[in-house]
Amino acid sequence: MPEMNIEQAEELLDMFGDGEGLDAINTSLALHLVDLARELGRDALITRLLSHAANTAESEEDRGWCQFELLKHEGADKDTIIGLAVNSEKDGLKALAAGILHYVALMTLGGDDAEIFANRSMRLREEIGDKEGMVYGHALIAHIAKENEDWETAALHLRKRIELVDAEDKIALMEANADLAHTLATTGDLEQSQALLIESLEIATEIQDLSGILVARWGLADLAEISDQPDEAMVQLSEIMTTFMEAGEVVPEPVRNRVSKLTELQ
Repeated sequence: MPEMNIEQAEELLDMFGDGEGLDAINTSLALHLVDLARELGRDALITRLLSHAANTAESEEDRGWCQFELLKHEGADKDTIIGLAVNSEKDGLKALAAGILHYVALMTLGGDDAEIFANRSMRLREEIGDKEGMVYGHALIAHIAKENEDWETAALHLRKRIELVDAEDKIALMEANADLAHTLATTGDLEQSQALLIESLEIATEIQDLSGILVARWGLADLAEISDQPDEAMVQLSEIMTTFMEAGEVVPEPVRNRVSKLTELQ
């Protein structure tokens, strides 16, 4: 769905708040609206949307997605959700099973099982050629690897993620480049890390994404300090401040604090 501000999102949900308008939407749109309603805390509407989605579902896969969303809404335990994934895979609904297992991996982050569920989800996505799902899957597996301080595995999956990202998806490519850059910096590959951060910054500047500019320039400042170039670090941080002020936004406090510390050292 296109990005919208909170007021627009609330207005959209209000169209279905009293039950009117539901007949005009299908299962897929209803489930998308469930995500939006969840973000805005519209629990009563979530129940109505899920009921409508289930009633209009025309396939076993659609019904499975409805059941999955209902389990999430009801706060079902991990074993119950895993059971749905197992049954979905047995029924040949691999995309559904992969999505559920990805969610279970997120539920178990920090535990020993997260990697198992994430890898199983990835294998199913590879089997059905789910390119978009694989992008998310590689990002998740890399995240788990970083939690385990397995930086080589993290870098491997982040590279695969970049290979799969649609070149037209500027935000996804910007984020993927920055993520790999920070991982490579941890392993000591500063030159490649810098190149990726510069690419990320160029994209962020092109689309005027403030958070992307912040992440890229903050990373470049890190590399400058690692290379004992405090003046260059100050340049990067100052550029962040200038960009935010020109956009009429408040400069993030961590940036101000870091500039103050660097100034004290000079």
